[in-house]
Amino acid sequence: MNYWYLWFIIIICVLLPAARARKLRQARIARKNRIKRQKGDHIMNELIKNYIDKEVIVYTSSSSGVTGTVTKIEDNWVELEDKSGQKQIVNTDYVSRIQEYPRNKKGKKKLVVT
Repeated sequence: MNYWYLWFIIIICVLLPAARARKLRQARIARKNRIKRQKGDHIMNELIKNYIDKEVIVYTSSSSGVTGTVTKIEDNWVELEDKSGQKQIVNTDYVSRIQEYPRNKKGKKKLVVT
């Protein structure tokens, strides 16, 4: 532990800028999507409409995944309802991936590994 200051310098110089770069990249993607939406491009909304009343997993830039049934989509927001009836609203600017909940041959839910 004689060189603890070297580890400190590595953390300050490498890890902190990497985390900041990830946040800037997420903000840049959201800004680009917002500009597209203002021009009238609602591509994500049209794609998500195919999943209404289906159980889905929505991956966003900040969380690993939100599960629930898509109940409605308005403007730029998706409303998801889970089994217990709790509702969540997700902004489609931050949606990176959406998938229908996988099921096996018998119709039971498969284990999802993110």
